[in-house]
Amino acid sequence: MKKITGSKARSRNMMLRGFLRWLLYAALLLLFYLFECNPIIRGYCPLLIIPLATAVAMYEGDLAAGVFGTFCGLMLDMANGVTVVGFSALWLLCACPFISLLARFWIKATYISHFIVNTAVTVIMGAMDFLFLHWMWEGSESAISFASVILLPYGSAVMFSIPIYFLITFIVNKLRPKEQRRLEESAQSAEESEYKEKD
Repeated sequence: MKKITGSKARSRNMMLRGFLRWLLYAALLLLFYLFECNPIIRGYCPLLIIPLATAVAMYEGDLAAGVFGTFCGLMLDMANGVTVVGFSALWLLCACPFISLLARFWIKATYISHFIVNTAVTVIMGAMDFLFLHWMWEGSESAISFASVILLPYGSAVMFSIPIYFLITFIVNKLRPKEQRRLEESAQSAEESEYKEKD
């Protein structure tokens, strides 16, 4: 009887921690959305939503990462006002589950790996933004748009990737159940030892 009540308490605790974790993710998304809608520096909107989506994807499952990435993309498009709604959502829907799978099977979740992955996603999204929304319509004048509309906002998404990664890591360490973290760490260490034995 004690074991059953103990397991119920643990499951409730896990559910509460999961709810609080996602609530904080959503609060950060809303905060970064407000930053983009009301930039501190006039005409400059740091795209902090992109590193937020990629950082969350490194710690969550592929389905959850895809759903959160889609919401991040929609918020990004709505805040931007220039892109078609769904443009960024489509790219993050593809990128976030892929990042989640990478972090689970091939790479270790560190600030360096997040910086590299986030930079790749940001460069691809920036290139698609420039190609489809500026170069195709503006032609030779698109160089001005690249400097003012593409370079600074997408550059900030790369620049702020490490601080946002540490913020998400802090949330995960505080609100992910210890048992789950231990299982993940043991699985990663087992994979690393197997890889070393093969070499």
